[in-house]
Amino acid sequence: MNTSGLFVETVCKQACCGNEAPCGDSFLQRQFPAHGHTVLVLSDGMGHGVKAHLLSTLTASIFMGMAGAPQSIEETARTVMQTLPVCSIRKISYSTFTIVDIDHRSGIVRLIEYDNPQAFVFRGGEPLEIGRKAHPYSHPQTGRTQTFHTGSFAMRRGDRIVLTTDGVTQSGLGTDRYPFGWGRDNVAAYLGELLRGDPSVSPSALAGRILDRAVGNDADIPKDDISCVAVHIREPRKTLLCSCPPSLTSDIASLAERIRTFDGRKIICGHLLAEQIAGYWKTGLRRQLTSTDPELPPQWEIDGVDLTTEGLLTLSKVLEILENYAEMPTGRGPAYHICEILLSSDRIELVVGMRKSNTAAADKETLILRRKVLGAIARTLETRFAKQVVATYL
Repeated sequence: MNTSGLFVETVCKQACCGNEAPCGDSFLQRQFPAHGHTVLVLSDGMGHGVKAHLLSTLTASIFMGMAGAPQSIEETARTVMQTLPVCSIRKISYSTFTIVDIDHRSGIVRLIEYDNPQAFVFRGGEPLEIGRKAHPYSHPQTGRTQTFHTGSFAMRRGDRIVLTTDGVTQSGLGTDRYPFGWGRDNVAAYLGELLRGDPSVSPSALAGRILDRAVGNDADIPKDDISCVAVHIREPRKTLLCSCPPSLTSDIASLAERIRTFDGRKIICGHLLAEQIAGYWKTGLRRQLTSTDPELPPQWEIDGVDLTTEGLLTLSKVLEILENYAEMPTGRGPAYHICEILLSSDRIELVVGMRKSNTAAADKETLILRRKVLGAIARTLETRFAKQVVATYL
């Protein structure tokens, strides 16, 4: 099975011990495009509060800093364990960790676990049993033998991976219902119920349900830091956004075909380009009578295109919304609709036309400015929203 095009959607939900920040668990995710890998690290610092937070952050950061090195992930894990400080009394490392290394080229997912609860893997709503291999390791400072475990499986579309710290499995400890804690088996059973009940449940909702249940087990005052990471391996949600006419009139045909066959949402920004595409397709370009945003012109409609809007004014407002997303109130209109589509997508393809205007200087300035705005939108989507953006210039 070709897995190179699959997307890894990941969400981490956390609750702090005693509802007091900071959380003593840390989660990091990083893509390594040159190697075709995605790496996740969930670390649990001993205790809670600032010290635990610093220790777990140190663990996750050290591993992530070494993850792109040529050595094997097992060797990296040994190096991290050797680097970690050790409790002078209990003679154990100050933090535990779970590592997920996803190789998009081979389709192999590798797990490395050190004293965290075993990762949960589900396929088709049922648990997938992953064989583990023990790796005993003698710590150079204490001489104490510590053991980390590794496992692997070939990923498939739809697979779910769930990581937790022991704040989840030990939630409810000492209660009448869970005298020994919620336990891994009960967590697995609950995950199975959720996934079979709603096979399309988002990672955010899934992690949130696990977190809410764990916090509830502790009577809404967590006795430990609680973290749940939910991963969904799926097809990417894609969007194609086209704006500005291409430099060569002959490129209209190839662009129209690209839009027609694109497997995802389609947006055209700019009346002239919309006219050219509609003309090539021999279909109508229909203008809506009113705009739901008084600051922007009305939208158009073309059969086969999800959204067709004016160019510069609309794109400028899209950029404004994205740059001030946390503070911007929810609104209506074409710019908000574009943002909604872009932010619900994983991969965004921009097609930017490079036609040189032979008309008025104002038209030429408008095209140049629109291209600059598109570039700023692409950078904002990549840096602030972690979207994969690919731009093509015609």
